[in-house]
Amino acid sequence: MTKPTADKSPPTPVSMWAIYENPTDYPGKFVVREWRSLGGVVQFAKDPLCVVDTLQQARAAVIGNRRDLLNIGRAPSDDPVIVEVWL
Repeated sequence: MTKPTADKSPPTPVSMWAIYENPTDYPGKFVVREWRSLGGVVQFAKDPLCVVDTLQQARAAVIGNRRDLLNIGRAPSDDPVIVEVWL
């Protein structure tokens, strides 16, 4: 019998998108930023995915044509300008 071999492919990062309302770098706007988690390390994209006027526009930018994303809301410990997070 052969032993199963460990998968040697590199791990895939988990992406999440945070929607911010009125952050200091874009006052009066909604901003979407991608965060990536890989091996316990979380990094966010330097440039925002979009800067828009409404929450509906921000959500549309996150969802696009994807139907596999889930709005997980926000955690009480999140920065107060975070409206919601999508996984």
